[in-house]
Amino acid sequence: MRAIAGLMTLAAAMMTAPAGAQAMSPARYLEAAGAADLYERAASQMVLESTTDAKVREFARMMLADHARGSATRRAAAARARVRVPAAALTPLQTELIVELRAETGLARDATYVAQQRAAHARALSLHQAYAAGGSAAALKAAAARIAAMVARHAEALKAM
Repeated sequence: MRAIAGLMTLAAAMMTAPAGAQAMSPARYLEAAGAADLYERAASQMVLESTTDAKVREFARMMLADHARGSATRRAAAARARVRVPAAALTPLQTELIVELRAETGLARDATYVAQQRAAHARALSLHQAYAAGGSAAALKAAAARIAAMVARHAEALKAM
């Protein structure tokens, strides 16, 4: 039940996803992307420590590696654009989702993780695609496009889970 409530909250937040993200400032993009990375890495690390499912384990490992690369890509692009990268911090919703994931165990945790990751990747894909299409810093736009392609691959992998 907690999982359903959390996912409904996430779905509602997605409905108000940054449609105006095309006008998003570089700093706001970096803040939102940093929070998304932090959440996905934290959730993946937690699940990696407890799952016995080989597919979930493989996906979580991929998340940790790919999101580390994505963060490095964003930081390098921000440096080229001369934009300060804010410290990554979870949003209140992401914090709630981590708490929810922590409360689950076993197969329920795996199922909650996969469901949360599907929703989070849909939102992240929207964020990166929007900035790639309409951002104001060329280096960050290029990085957002590369990261969007990575996130799309993750979303496809999640469909098979």
